[in-house]
Amino acid sequence: MKKIFALLVCLACTPCWALSVSPEGRQEAALFNQFLKSVYALRNEDPNSYVYLQAVLRAAPDSVYLKRLLVLNALAMGDLSKAEPYADFFSEDSQDAEDFTVYASYRWKKGNLQEAEKAFARALELAPDNAAVLYQYVAFLSTFPPQTAVSKLLELAEKAPAASADVYAAIAQLYQRRGQWESALTYYDKALQADPEFSAAKLGRAEVYEKTSQYFLMLHELEELEQAGYANAATYSRMASVFLLVKDFPKAKQYFLKAKADDNADVPSSYFLALLAEQEGDFAAAAQYVKDAEDYNQTAAKWLQVSFYQKRLNQPQESLKTLAQAYQKFDGNVEIAYFYALALNEAKSYKKAARVLEKILQTNPAYEEARLQYAFVLESLKKYRAMEAQIAQILKKNPQNAAALNLQAYSLAERGKRLDEAQEYVARALALALAPQQYAFIDTQAWIYFKQGNVEKALNLLENIPEPVVEQNAEIAYHLGAVYAAQNRPEMAQKYLNWAKNELKPALKLYKKVEKNAKK
Repeated sequence: MKKIFALLVCLACTPCWALSVSPEGRQEAALFNQFLKSVYALRNEDPNSYVYLQAVLRAAPDSVYLKRLLVLNALAMGDLSKAEPYADFFSEDSQDAEDFTVYASYRWKKGNLQEAEKAFARALELAPDNAAVLYQYVAFLSTFPPQTAVSKLLELAEKAPAASADVYAAIAQLYQRRGQWESALTYYDKALQADPEFSAAKLGRAEVYEKTSQYFLMLHELEELEQAGYANAATYSRMASVFLLVKDFPKAKQYFLKAKADDNADVPSSYFLALLAEQEGDFAAAAQYVKDAEDYNQTAAKWLQVSFYQKRLNQPQESLKTLAQAYQKFDGNVEIAYFYALALNEAKSYKKAARVLEKILQTNPAYEEARLQYAFVLESLKKYRAMEAQIAQILKKNPQNAAALNLQAYSLAERGKRLDEAQEYVARALALALAPQQYAFIDTQAWIYFKQGNVEKALNLLENIPEPVVEQNAEIAYHLGAVYAAQNRPEMAQKYLNWAKNELKPALKLYKKVEKNAKK
């Protein structure tokens, strides 16, 4: 191949008209380019790399190196049939450790463990300091039945004392996978005796302590790793988790922040930092932590979490935007769709909310909460017949759905229709009511009384609702203001209508009327 490199130098330094390329030169150039193409494909894990290597091999059919690459490529694809035509690359007389390693892997996959073991052992003899060969051999031996694997690995540790720390750690891992914690600790200890700075053994020991709930011993191991400079996001997160267990939240936060500094997208640290920020009332930080996590774009629940934090930040439009994006991104996710519909309803986008809920019910007809929300939206759209049909479906399946009973009663009262029937519905709802539902149900009962002309009864009920509840609920405030207006008590009426007028048009209209009358 030296000729082709010389050719490339000449091409760079000589005018194109001064150079005459021979057929042999053109053939070598094409071969070299094809080889480079296959190398780049291998590096990029391109499945076409096998085909490119075959093309190069056709030009150099006796190349052991190319055949070995083809076998290795076929093993990586998990297709032994593609490896078999090129397995003749191997020769017992080879002095190349990689020949034996690739051949051992091929025999391993073929199920010929005896030949594979022999080839791995020879590879290690040829390259005793080659870590890649050692790790492959250890991985191979670890697949044997436990006792056999331990026996063979101990033999390997005696033959290759420089690699004994790795071998003992492999034995410890075998015991660890089987839940034999004491044996695992014994061999991690042996690994550390062979190499006191062996970080993998310290980490393994920490994992055993974690599994056996010896958290302070686990923490000790991880602190040693940190002091030695081997800590990373994973170890920092584990240390933080221990501090969470003992309720040392400042220390937990400190280590989760260290994990995040090491890997900004670390999932455990982002998750727990968000929870800690939520407890502190810092919802902006909590939202950002969730967004930073590596799995944010793949996890619908995390989009819901962010929308929740935005709502707590009094950013309803941002919350709605997040849910709208999630609804598009996670098409078919019922939970996302449901909360998106709730947000649309709250934003008074009733038609959009109805479409989203209809889609949910098409695929999930038994979803009672979605059907109830659909009934609420239909009531807001003044599609009363359709609303009552939805409520009828709910009550047929679940006659004790108090919210559905209350909605039916309230809708009838609001329209001033079938008030005796409304009274029956609200009585059933009140009998089933649990706090905080009971205030909404009491308000419905009071509104029915008001529509029936029983103003005193309505006032008696509404005055017993705690004032902070009234202030936070525009409908209750409006009803209380309407009752006081009917009693010709303008100051009290204005007080409660003022709380409701920015949310409810009827409240604003009545407020202006009371204000006008008061000035006369």
